[in-house]
Amino acid sequence: MMGLFFMYGAYLSGTQLGGLITVLCFFFNHGEATRVMWTPPLRESFSYPFLVLQMYILTLIIRTSSNDRRPFIALCLSNVAFMLPWQFAQFILFTQIASLFPMYVVGYIKPRKFQKISYLNMVTFLIYISVTLSFILMFGNSMYLSSSYSSSLLMTWAIILKRNEIQKLGVSKLNFWLIQGSAWWCGTIILKFLTSKILGVSDHIRLSDLIAARILRLH
Repeated sequence: MMGLFFMYGAYLSGTQLGGLITVLCFFFNHGEATRVMWTPPLRESFSYPFLVLQMYILTLIIRTSSNDRRPFIALCLSNVAFMLPWQFAQFILFTQIASLFPMYVVGYIKPRKFQKISYLNMVTFLIYISVTLSFILMFGNSMYLSSSYSSSLLMTWAIILKRNEIQKLGVSKLNFWLIQGSAWWCGTIILKFLTSKILGVSDHIRLSDLIAARILRLH
C-alpha cells in the first residue's frame, strides 16, 4: 500500500519528493489513518489499498484526455475490489461522487466539452457495473442496490444524458447549475427511498449518524 501512496503522491505533485512526503505523512498520522495495528481482521483494512488505487486511477482519468479504455476497465475492477470486503465502502464512494458532480456541473473537470461528457458517461456506467458485480459476488447483498451511492450514480447518468435538453431551456448559467444540482440531490434521495422500500432494506446505521459521530467524537 505504501507503494500506491508513493505513486499517487508522485503523480499529483509531479515529483518523487511529493510521493515520499505522502508516505511520511501516512506514517506520521498512522493512528488516525488506519486501525489495522489494533484489530487486523477488520474488513476495512482489506479494502483500504484498493481505495488508494481507485483514487489514483480516477485522478488519472480526469487529468488525461486519452481515448484508451484500459484506465476505465481498471477503475471498474478497483471499485469491485474495494467494495467486496467492506459493505460500508459505498459511503466513501458516495461522498466521492458527491464531490465530483458539482465540479462537473460548473465545468472544472471538463477539458473538452463533448469529450469529457463522453468520459463521464463511460465512467459512471462502468462504476455502476462494478456495483452490480459486487451485488452478485456478495451473494445478493441488496444493501448495495439500495444505497445512496447506487442511486447517485443513476441520477448522475440521467442528468448527463439530459444535459443538452436542460441547456435548451435558455436559463442563466447559475440556474443551469442549480437545476442540475437540485435534480441530482432530490433524485438521489427519492430513488434511494424507493429502492429501499421495494427491496425491503433498512439501514442499521445512517450516513448522517456516522458523520455526526466522527465530528462530535461520539462512540
